[in-house]
Amino acid sequence: MDTGNVEWKTGIRNICFGVLVCGVFLGVGAKTVEGALLEGLLDGFEETLGESAEAKGERLIIGNFYQAERPDSHGPIGVMGDHTHNKGEFMFSYRYMRMFMDKNRDGTDNVSDNEVLQDFVVTPTEMTTQMHMFGAMYGLNDTVTLMAMFPYVMKSMEHKNRAGVKFKTNASGIGDIKLASLWRLYAFEMPSIGAHRFHLQTGMSLPSGDIKPRDNTPLGNNSLLPYPMRLGSGTVDMLPGLTYTGVKHDVSWGFQAKGRIPLGYNQQGYQEGKRYDLNSWGAYRWADWISTSARFNWKQWFNIKREDGQLPTTIGPANTPIVPTAETDLRGGKRLDLLGGINILFPDFKGLENHLNVEAGAPIYQDLDGPQLKQSYSFWVGWQIIL
Repeated sequence: MDTGNVEWKTGIRNICFGVLVCGVFLGVGAKTVEGALLEGLLDGFEETLGESAEAKGERLIIGNFYQAERPDSHGPIGVMGDHTHNKGEFMFSYRYMRMFMDKNRDGTDNVSDNEVLQDFVVTPTEMTTQMHMFGAMYGLNDTVTLMAMFPYVMKSMEHKNRAGVKFKTNASGIGDIKLASLWRLYAFEMPSIGAHRFHLQTGMSLPSGDIKPRDNTPLGNNSLLPYPMRLGSGTVDMLPGLTYTGVKHDVSWGFQAKGRIPLGYNQQGYQEGKRYDLNSWGAYRWADWISTSARFNWKQWFNIKREDGQLPTTIGPANTPIVPTAETDLRGGKRLDLLGGINILFPDFKGLENHLNVEAGAPIYQDLDGPQLKQSYSFWVGWQIIL
C-alpha cells in the first residue's frame, strides 16, 4: 500500500479524533456559557417569528429553555441522547434491552435452514441479545450536557449443522463504553406553534468490549466466535448526532439522526462497517403522569472491512464455508422498526424526578446481505432519576 496514502488517511483520522475529543470535553472549560450556540445568530428568522407572534397577539420566546416536567419530556426509552439538562442537573438511568432474532433472510426473502446448509456447514437458527445499560447525564451549564453509557451485554446463538446436530454459543461482558456531549443549538416558543428545540451530539465509543470471545463448538473447545457474538467493535468510533424535539399542548414529537463511524482497524485486523440510525417519534400526554409514544426507527449498517485472520472461514479439502456469521460480506443490511411505548412520571420523592419507561416493537421491513438472521422483536424498559 502506498505509504503517502496511509499517512494521509492517518492524518485525517487523527484530526477527526482530535475534534471529537474537543467536542466531548470542551464544555469542562466553558462553565460560563449559558446560551444556546445559535442564539443571536438567526436575526432574520427571529424577526420573522416575532412579527408573526405580534400579529397574533402572542409573545415569542427565544432562549435556552427546556420544557417543564411531563411524562414525555424525554424521548422513548430506546432513544439515546434525546434530551439535554439544565445547569447542575444530574440524571442516572438504567435500561434493560432484549432483542430476539430467528430465521435467515437474504435480501428481503426468507431462507430456510436447509437452503443455508447447501452452501455452509453450519447455519445459525436464532440469537438472543440482552443488555444492561447504566447511564449518567450532567448539565455542565445551560448549553452543554455531558453523557456516559456503560453497557453489560449477554449474547447467545443457536446453530445447526449438516448432520442435524444443534449447539449453542454464549458470550457476555462489558460492551463498548460511550462518552458524549450534547450541545443546545437553538430553542423558540410561541403558543400557536408550540416549543421547538435543537441539539447537537459529539461523542465517541471506546473499545472496551471483547472482540475475541470464545466458547465450545463442534470445531473444538475454546473456539473463537464469529462477528455477531462479539461485544464491541474493537475501535474508537465517532458518534455524531443531531436531534430536534417539539411540544404543543399534550402532543410532543422528535426526530434524531445519528451515526457510528470507526476511526481505524482493531487488533484483530478488521473494521466494523459504518452504522446510521434515524428515529422519528410522537407522544401523547393523557394525564400529567402518563403518556404513550410511537416510534419509527431506520437502521442501516455496512459490511465489515478486511477480516479477522484468526477466525477460520472454511473447512475440509474442498474449503467449504463454515458459517455465514464468519463472512465479512454478509454483515450489512437495513431495517425499519415500528415501536410503541409507555412513559410514566412519578411524583417527586425527596426532590427526585422519576421516570419509568417501557417500549417494544418489531421490524416492518428488513433487507439483509444474507443469509443473515433477521430480527423478530425488541423490548426496552428503563428507569431515569433526575436530581
